[in-house]
Amino acid sequence: MKKISAIIIVVIATVASVYAQKTTKLGYLNSSELISLMPETAKADSAVDKYAAELDALGQQMYLEYQKKATDAQAKAKTLSEEQLEIIGKELADLEKRITDFQQSADQKIGTKKEKLYAPILQKANDGIKAVAKANAYTYIFDSAAGTLLFADESDDILPLVKAHLKLPDPKPAPKPATAPATTPK
Repeated sequence: MKKISAIIIVVIATVASVYAQKTTKLGYLNSSELISLMPETAKADSAVDKYAAELDALGQQMYLEYQKKATDAQAKAKTLSEEQLEIIGKELADLEKRITDFQQSADQKIGTKKEKLYAPILQKANDGIKAVAKANAYTYIFDSAAGTLLFADESDDILPLVKAHLKLPDPKPAPKPATAPATTPK
């Protein structure tokens, strides 16, 4: 019985030491910055902006129609009967509701289009992050853009590794503002 207990203790100690030797390696990156550097993002944003502009033009047409009817109704208000004014009021209210419904629908359609266009971009970024994490033996990667990271050592920022893996260019530095020459008080 003592031999079995000793063997169990040795096995437990061996297993514990093996697990203790596995280190946890943490890394982080700013996913917003990564996504903004991907060339596909500019194309997707352009397509979403174009689609939004098309829907906005349709909304503007509806609004111009509403304004025209409202202006016409105001100009004719003194010559129309109460029944006619009531009918025009209902038409204007219906047109207002159509405009509001159209705006809500347009917002939903724009959101859906953006999700559809961004899905492959996000997948590519995620695949790049996973590949770099596996290649560099990271156990966990945190997203500093999500605001969940309280502290990070700069050496563990894997954004440069993922950018290199995805062959993304470095962002161009912002131009430095011109400084005026210093003047001395007299």
